[in-house]
This record gives sequence, structure tokens and C-alpha cells, in this order.
Amino acid sequence: MKPVFAKVLDGLQEKVYLTRFINRPHFSTEFHFHTECQMTYIVRSSGYKIIGDCIEDFEMDELTFLGSDTPHVWHDQLQEGALGKSEENARSVGLFLHSEKLVNALSSLYNTKKLEEMLQTSKRGMKFYGDSKKQLKDLLFRMDEAEESVQLILLLQLLEVLCNTNEYTLLASAGYVNTYQTGDNERIDKIFKYLFANFSCEIKLDDVAALANMNKQSFCRFFKARTQKTLVQFINEIRIAHAIKLMGREDINIGNIAYDCGYNSISNFNKFFKLVTNKTPSELKKRIC
Repeated sequence: MKPVFAKVLDGLQEKVYLTRFINRPHFSTEFHFHTECQMTYIVRSSGYKIIGDCIEDFEMDELTFLGSDTPHVWHDQLQEGALGKSEENARSVGLFLHSEKLVNALSSLYNTKKLEEMLQTSKRGMKFYGDSKKQLKDLLFRMDEAEESVQLILLLQLLEVLCNTNEYTLLASAGYVNTYQTGDNERIDKIFKYLFANFSCEIKLDDVAALANMNKQSFCRFFKARTQKTLVQFINEIRIAHAIKLMGREDINIGNIAYDCGYNSISNFNKFFKLVTNKTPSELKKRIC
């Protein structure tokens, strides 16, 4: 799906960074990118995210850092109450950094080579764990609540952790490059929402192509050019992400997981699971449980 360009610091041209606390019924489901780097801590929500060409689930207490122009979206699936509305809002804390302005500002104070290398690495998306995650989370919350003079000190401490930690996994593939331009947003967003809402059912190419007002051949070329994946690959990655999420539950067996994710046979589920994760469902479930 083709992301739309977004202006995070629009109207704040003198700003190098800012923090935001998001509290709304849902996170944005619009696939987008922006010049600013973005650190996001999920306070409350769960669902599926796309970072570059990576598709996987997310849970509360997740912390990520995305480099400049990295396409992304969080599609939450909050528990609905009796009236069909979410009982609580999705909540997150974000930090946005203009990387070029940041490097220019700091280059007169110290050697920024390590910082520039980290910012380049972050274009694949970084997901943190361990002590580094705890430190970054603490600094992020303190920045969100602090006065500007204190925020700057905390920002420097946060950058120091980012530049020196090895406690992260990279999300997008090594060869991933954002080649998108703005446009086609309404069409792509409609397809995106349809796939996430219906991945547990049979999804027909005819139906998805019709959403885009294209014939099947044109749609397949369109989709592959923008996502770098076929429709089948994309759907399977959504399904396997959901399967991994379900494997944390001890009360559900692999057979039920397969059918819950939209597979009509265990053999198909096993094949695509191994293709996406390089592990069998049994191997991964043993590790998780």
C-alpha cells in the first residue's frame, strides 16, 4: 500500500523535536511517512503494524524508533463493548525528531558520526527490549512532562542510549528503501483496511481488485509495485502475525490457531508459517509458552 506524506512539524519550523501524548478511539489507520524520525511507546492498544515492508502484531508496552521517511501505520484492534464501541481509547507517547536539524545543531558540540549512523540504521525501524527499553521509556515519559530546558537534557541522554544500545531488533528488511510518492492514498487505504478486517476469511483477488476499481492483472502489478509483495504474501504475513499473537495462549492448540487465522488446512498453515518465520508452529509455540 502506498503511504501518504505527512507533515508532523508543520507550522513549527524552528522546532528540532517535540513530544506528543496520543489519546483517541483509534490510532491513525493511514499508511504514511514523514521527514521526522519517530519514537513511539504504546501505552494502551494492540493490533497489527506495518513498518516499511515488515508486517507484525503489536502489544502495549512496545517501544519503536523509526527513521526519516520510513512508511508506517499502527492498526489497532481494541476490545469492543456491548454497544460496539471501544471501552477505552488507544494511547501512546511519541517523540518526533528532525534528523537534519538535530545533526546540524549538535555537530558544533561533538562528533556526530555515531548519531548519524544510528539515524541511518533507524530507517529500517528499531524495536527495543531489555534495560535499554526501560531507560528509553523512562526518558520519553520524563521529556513529555518536563519544561523545555529540562527536555533538552533528557533528549541528549536519550540519544546517548540510542547510539550505544544493541538491545533492539530491526523491522524492515535489509534491502528496503522507501520509493513511494504521495497520491493514490484513498484507494490504498481502502485495500489496507479491507485486508486487516477480513484476513481470517477467504479473500478473493476479484473482490480486492474491485475495491481498487481495477482488473486483476492491473491490480496485481499495482499492489506489487507499492508493497514489494504479492497479495498472497501480504495476506499470509498478516495471518502469521496473528498466529504468533495467539500462540502466547496456553488454552489454544495449533489446529485452532490455523483456522482462526484463515487457513483451511494444517498443512497450508505449516507451510506458510515456516516460509514467513523460518520455524515450524510447534517450535515457536514451545519457545513462547
